Amino acid sequence: MEQTVISKGKNINEAIHAGLAMLQSNREEVQIEIIQQETKGIWRIGSRPAVVKIMKVEKKAEAPDIVGEEKNSPADNDKKTESKATENCTNGKVWVKEGRIFYRLSPLCYPTITVGHGVLLLKNGQPVTGTTVITEGDRLEIQTLEETVETKWDIIVDEDKMHAILRIEPGITKRFELKDIDPDYHIELKAQQHIEVRNSLGYNQILQKLKSLNVVQGFDFIAMAEAAKATKPGDFVIARGMKPREGKNGWVEPTVNIGHQQARPRLREDGTVDFREVNRIPSVHLGQVIAVVHPPIPGVPGMTITNEPILPKPVHPVTVHLGKGVTAIENGTKIMALANGRPVFQQQGMDVYIWIVDKLTHQGNVDLSSGNIRFHGDVDITGSVEDGMNVEAEGNVTVFQNVNRATVTSKQAVFIRQNVIGSVISAGEGRMLVSELAHLLSSVEEYIERMISSIKQLINSPAFKRTNWKQNGLLPLIKLLMDYKFRPLSSIGQKYIEAVKKGGHSQLEPVWLDLAERLQLCFFSSIPNELHSLERFTKLLEDIKATTKQHMNGNGEHSYVEMAYALNSTIYCSGDITVFGQGCYNCTIHSGGFLNVKGVMRGGRALARKGAFIQEAGSASGVVTHIAVPQGQTVRFGVVKEGTVVQIGKTSYTFQEGHRQIEVSLDENGQIMLT
Repeated sequence: MEQTVISKGKNINEAIHAGLAMLQSNREEVQIEIIQQETKGIWRIGSRPAVVKIMKVEKKAEAPDIVGEEKNSPADNDKKTESKATENCTNGKVWVKEGRIFYRLSPLCYPTITVGHGVLLLKNGQPVTGTTVITEGDRLEIQTLEETVETKWDIIVDEDKMHAILRIEPGITKRFELKDIDPDYHIELKAQQHIEVRNSLGYNQILQKLKSLNVVQGFDFIAMAEAAKATKPGDFVIARGMKPREGKNGWVEPTVNIGHQQARPRLREDGTVDFREVNRIPSVHLGQVIAVVHPPIPGVPGMTITNEPILPKPVHPVTVHLGKGVTAIENGTKIMALANGRPVFQQQGMDVYIWIVDKLTHQGNVDLSSGNIRFHGDVDITGSVEDGMNVEAEGNVTVFQNVNRATVTSKQAVFIRQNVIGSVISAGEGRMLVSELAHLLSSVEEYIERMISSIKQLINSPAFKRTNWKQNGLLPLIKLLMDYKFRPLSSIGQKYIEAVKKGGHSQLEPVWLDLAERLQLCFFSSIPNELHSLERFTKLLEDIKATTKQHMNGNGEHSYVEMAYALNSTIYCSGDITVFGQGCYNCTIHSGGFLNVKGVMRGGRALARKGAFIQEAGSASGVVTHIAVPQGQTVRFGVVKEGTVVQIGKTSYTFQEGHRQIEVSLDENGQIMLT
């Protein structure tokens, strides 16, 4: 007796398996009728299950052994019938062989196919998506897909027209290959993907594009060939301009040794000082050529890839200012000495000052019996400089004994053989006040530069353009930025203005006074003025940069201070400072160059513009020792004790324990690093 059930499932296969389970039968013992295909909704809304009708049929004893003819698509009736054993294995199944699809029907089983990516299945001429059931007479055709992505490329000329850059992304062809699938009641058609790079870029295309961009020279044909063969995305520089060869400004070439090292005492191999050589200083004689003046060397123009000339920077001749004891000969190309003495060369920008200084040797002490010494050349003092006395010199000052509660000032260098007690030592073109002003200005420069950048962004914003800011100039905007974004600028600016007032007109050059007045008008005025425009504000920044550059990186390399020992003293030098003896105690030190303390530094403060080395720093008694250097410089210690403070830029570090052979610097994030 026939049994019939109707079953449901998420898909046809699931519905068939559910029905077979209810009938406790296999596919060869039933007939299957599909009542409803499954449908999928959005988030399961509107979805319908698959519904099949399954009828169990009793076998007849005389039933023929033929279950159906093999069908293929397209019709392939010329193939030989497979063996009967093979037919029994493929009844109700579908398979793929050599790129074609075959199926064999059974009265009790209908095979199903799911179509995957890269495969096109045509059923009775119509494309199939998802899962389909094969029924009697269905014509099946299978095709694999092919996808092609064209080569993408472009040529970009940079802003200064010095490079033509070919940017390429090679094309690809995606081919899909369908492998054989063994017979089964349900199969899924999956194709294996094969990718082939297809770079269709050719020489002619590149040259035509370059022509349209007016690129006419500097071609790199090797780079073009590499781009045409590229298998990966990349950039290729296919044309380069020629940079100009910069010229050289005029310069003065000394023909005599002017290095200040020759003026120092000679150091023996054991580290002691040979003071017998203290008088070995550079000297020239009457009629000697001491310098050659070279004219400027013009540069060579460059060329862009579009054949536009690039002019080199203009060059300028050097201006030589002749002082005492020198003259120019041979149309100003050579400088000759008119007297015996020490040659001095100083350069400020394109101005070179040359003169010859003579020398004063003072026998004994500088005290009340001798009076203060002020001399335009070098000064040698065979004794000491006593209490309250003052020594000033245009050249070098050498003191063979001590400096006790006195002042020694030189525009060149100071060498003190023994001790400095409670004194002020100053060497170099600059003075302590000027150096401090330059330091304050460098901080002001940093804040003004950032403020100008912020102002430019604000005045170009659509919201700001709607305001009538031109009526009061930049004053409201400057006040706003100082109150909320650049608060330190107010205090630093006030410090600079107050320091200039204390220095007075007699001690300072006009440039310091002028900048103080302009800073007052720009940042601390309550009413708008001519400085509250972007042009005048920018000009103020340029003048500050020029002043700080001149006084912080000027003539310090020709100045130095050396001494054996210092106590409770102030030491200033626009160049290097060396303490070669026992060390320094409770001193204030300002070095425009490198600070080298070969002994101990206990207590006091030191600022060194080009870094510092201290053999032993700090004190076990807790007296604070403070060493500061600008950002980018380092401080090295042979021994550093607990409580020593090191400041690099604006970042400070206090040692919590002692260390040996250590260097303090800033890492790339601006944090203190000990190595």
